[in-house]
Amino acid sequence: MLKIGIVAEYNPFHNGHLYQIEEIKRRMEKDTLIVAVVSGDFVQRGDFSYFDKWQKTEVALNHGVDMVVELPLYYSVQNAEIFSKMSTKILDYLEMDFQVFGAEEKDIEVLDRIIELQEREDYKKNLMELMKKGNSYSTSQKLALSEYGYGNTVKSNNILALEYMWSRGCDTGSDTGGLTTMKKENLNIKPYIIQREISDYNEQEIEKARKSIASATFIRKVLMEKDGNPENVRDFIPEKTYEILKKNFGSENKENEGLKWKNLRESMFKFLKYKLLMETKKEIIKIYDMNDEIYARIYRGVSKSKTYEVFLKEVKSRNFSIKRIERIVLNILLNITKEAVDFELDYIRVLGFNQRGQEYLRQLKKKKKVYNEKSDEMKETEKYEKKNNDEKIFVNWKNIEKNVHSEKVKIEKNGFLLKELFLNGKEKLNPLIINQKKFK
Repeated sequence: MLKIGIVAEYNPFHNGHLYQIEEIKRRMEKDTLIVAVVSGDFVQRGDFSYFDKWQKTEVALNHGVDMVVELPLYYSVQNAEIFSKMSTKILDYLEMDFQVFGAEEKDIEVLDRIIELQEREDYKKNLMELMKKGNSYSTSQKLALSEYGYGNTVKSNNILALEYMWSRGCDTGSDTGGLTTMKKENLNIKPYIIQREISDYNEQEIEKARKSIASATFIRKVLMEKDGNPENVRDFIPEKTYEILKKNFGSENKENEGLKWKNLRESMFKFLKYKLLMETKKEIIKIYDMNDEIYARIYRGVSKSKTYEVFLKEVKSRNFSIKRIERIVLNILLNITKEAVDFELDYIRVLGFNQRGQEYLRQLKKKKKVYNEKSDEMKETEKYEKKNNDEKIFVNWKNIEKNVHSEKVKIEKNGFLLKELFLNGKEKLNPLIINQKKFK
């Protein structure tokens, strides 16, 4: 059986995501397992996810994915490097053969050569000089790569693809020697590109000729402008996504989720003000990606601004992008500390599976990778063995709470509370199982 891993946000799940899954099934062996690592209720751009983790899981399992696991939120809301690194580590732990990802560049050897270039001292020196001139990292990277003929490769999904490949440290088998220069993780999983069709990740407008595929960014933009009415994006989403949008965000929903989303950012801003006023600078400085300069800018911005939009404009600078500000805001609200972002996998939470996914979990369980609940009356020797084995995969949240004694679990629960506070969403404890009996 060939095992394929995907990393996605499914925010929301659209026809482009469906195309990727269908292409995997078309290109790969008939007996192929597909596992998706998804961000949960908070996403990498530093915001609540429009689709929550359970909606993402339901749609994915109904469209060809066999198992869905969650990228912990303290990693899912960080920069591309952390997001990619930890997602790939999860797929490697799950023993996936390939990680399939979409990129604007279809030739993996081009990305391979860029990675080799980024290791060169002349490139590093040039990049640093461009950043010293006040350019952002992404702008500096594009300018530096342009000097070597690779400027057009600095696009959203190519950047993520490079990060996935960097985190892997494996050989792609290409004539250039693969990724043997990479030193980060030395994982066994290999990369495989399916070129993105039609849509750019961050597009804001769409040509009339594009009939069925649009980016999640475009879809969210239309939904926000049209009060969540899914009829306006029906051409770009599978039927299951449409059903969920209609049920939860459409005009038929009496609670009118669309209005909640319009007011969400201002509610977040009020909570941010509260946190900064109630907690000392000493405590806030412990937050991941926070330092004295950033603290001063954010504190001053909060004091001078009456709305979240004004706050972002006030704090933004050439070296401090809005996306980074939004990620730091979430770090503050969720209390994600520097100590928590340690690049370790303390646990892997399974959100859902079908029959094939269930069978694969049983295989991993035999390898002592899935938590095996035992009696409270276990012997002392068994307790010692439990502490020293490698059972990081959990199918029930309560077992994570009982067995993982870490600040990270508290951060996840902070996420549950924020979701309930701002969106009235309750956290579920058990995975979603499609047409199957309870996992044993």
